[in-house]
Amino acid sequence: MNKTVQASRTAILTIAAAVSFLTGADTAHAGLRVCNGSVDLVNVAIGYDTEEGLRTEGWWTITSNACSQVLQEPLKANNYYLHVSDGFGEGRLGGDVTLCIRQEKFVLFDGDQCWQRGLIEADFFKIETEGAEDWTVLLSYD
Repeated sequence: MNKTVQASRTAILTIAAAVSFLTGADTAHAGLRVCNGSVDLVNVAIGYDTEEGLRTEGWWTITSNACSQVLQEPLKANNYYLHVSDGFGEGRLGGDVTLCIRQEKFVLFDGDQCWQRGLIEADFFKIETEGAEDWTVLLSYD
């Protein structure tokens, strides 16, 4: 069973999420997938809660009209966080959550005290997965 949820933002990008619920999800393909429906290349970082604490990681570079499977296993958390920047490192999607990132590829734990830890603060957009094991985010211009 597929369900589509749309949320529009005043930012340049719009997010539409398609959900495959447990009854219809193929666990071999379950996880978090980000598709770039814009005309520009984007770089994506994600955040989510784990048993070890809040984890942020990046980067996935996604070209125009392409998708990337950023998490390969069935989703366990109800909330995930997404940061999107363009090829110049400028944030392309506003968000209400501030987490830490690095310019180079990274995996970090604990999303606070970025400056004290020599990291960069970045805005992340909250994605509510409603308990689904599989979630796709479509990035596109308004």
